[in-house]
Amino acid sequence: MNAVKKLNGLAFDKKHTLAVNKLTDIERYGREGRIEENYVEPEAEEFVERDHLRSWLGDPKSRDQFILYRGDNVGVFWNEKNKDPEMIVDRPFWTESFVRWSPLGTYLTSLHAQGVQLWGGQWKRIMRFMHPFVNLVDFSPNEKYLVTWSNTPITYQEGMPILTPEEDGKTFIVWDVATGALLRSFAAIEEPIQDGQRKKINWPLFRWTADDKYCARMTPGQGISVYETPGMGLLGKKTIKIEGVMDFEWSPYSPTDDDKSEQLLCYWTPEMNNQTARVSLMSIPSKDIVRTRNLFNVSDCKLHWQSEGTYLCVKVDRHTKTKKSTFTNLEFFRVKEKNIPIEVVDIKDTVRNFAWEPKGDRFILITTAEVPQGATAVPPKTSVSFYCLEKVVKGGVGGFRLIRTLDKKNSNSIFWGPKGRFVVIASINSQQSNEMEFWDLDYEGEKKEAEKDLNANLQIMKSVEHYGVTDIDWDPTGRYVTSSASMWKHAVSFFRSCDSLNYIIN
Repeated sequence: MNAVKKLNGLAFDKKHTLAVNKLTDIERYGREGRIEENYVEPEAEEFVERDHLRSWLGDPKSRDQFILYRGDNVGVFWNEKNKDPEMIVDRPFWTESFVRWSPLGTYLTSLHAQGVQLWGGQWKRIMRFMHPFVNLVDFSPNEKYLVTWSNTPITYQEGMPILTPEEDGKTFIVWDVATGALLRSFAAIEEPIQDGQRKKINWPLFRWTADDKYCARMTPGQGISVYETPGMGLLGKKTIKIEGVMDFEWSPYSPTDDDKSEQLLCYWTPEMNNQTARVSLMSIPSKDIVRTRNLFNVSDCKLHWQSEGTYLCVKVDRHTKTKKSTFTNLEFFRVKEKNIPIEVVDIKDTVRNFAWEPKGDRFILITTAEVPQGATAVPPKTSVSFYCLEKVVKGGVGGFRLIRTLDKKNSNSIFWGPKGRFVVIASINSQQSNEMEFWDLDYEGEKKEAEKDLNANLQIMKSVEHYGVTDIDWDPTGRYVTSSASMWKHAVSFFRSCDSLNYIIN
């Protein structure tokens, strides 16, 4: 078994690869009656034209589709501008758990006790993946690969299709979406125990580069395993050992074929063994450390890449030496500048939420003042702060500047439009407030005097309320926003319901 794992797929050079099989495969595949004595040339399968999986892009009205799960029915609808949505298909019991779109909208995914099914075109089944009692799924960014996970380890039984004895006891499977081939299965990682409880590992556990070339998963406190597609072989045949590693993220920048640069992976480690906490940038596949930042008195770090990989923001929650109070620093890595300089923005309060503008260099913070011990259980008021770069002066580089701060708010969530410029600041899953504010950061009206040197012109467009709102979603064009109150998340909902509001932005 170990020989097959280590040697199968070993590349001698660009044209020669070693293939290794177990001797027991002869018994499995070569039993009498399974192989004909005389060779018979296989018949060529008749070509069957398949539905175009992105046919909706040719809609004459340039409409987008959305799914709505209510009761036991799952429906697919055309979004209409000035009238009720037009139903395309509505099916009862289409899923046994939940449904979701793939990242580019090519497939509709449904979950069942036997596994996962993908639907598309004229809503026919495109592919199925066998994974008993599957709980969660995740696609690679370009939809080439699919990861499935079940809380129940696989129990292999003779005669199972697709699955082999090697999948016995595994909980993760990586699939090739186009062919349905099982690429590799993985056992669960033992979750670390903190304060007597097992720490939850954030989903997705496997994280992908923007071009689907690599995926990686972390063994908390020990290291990061990087796998190469499509073979899912371990890069360098060993895990990258990083003592104490807490979290990591890939840069969303994807090198082109003509670009000699490598992929960037960012990770952080806490203070331990008389060493400072560290944030490091590693290039893959060379595994060279290209930048390191030492940090002190660190409670936690969160890694936020700008959508084009131009900047990395590390939100550092720090504590004083007495550990009686906390504050936040934002460490900005200017990744595409020489030697990767770092800019620090000090925040006096605790940052609860951070979000970059898609395809832009502006960001928004939601902060709260520290709540004294023994204070009332009423949630504290929040502040919403808008930041942008200064206008670049000749021969210099502008820094990040505060545009405006909104105080005494109840907001807890930030939802940028997919094209940037517009953003919804909202209070979701809250019993105190249900307000949503629509802001324009490139308002075409007159600028305020204090903001003339900034690359933004901030203006509120509208403020609305939606009782019990739990989810806010933008359509891919950035023209529509949907707010909904979902039975899956709402603490006071005892039945399946979904209230929707559409707001035309531009």
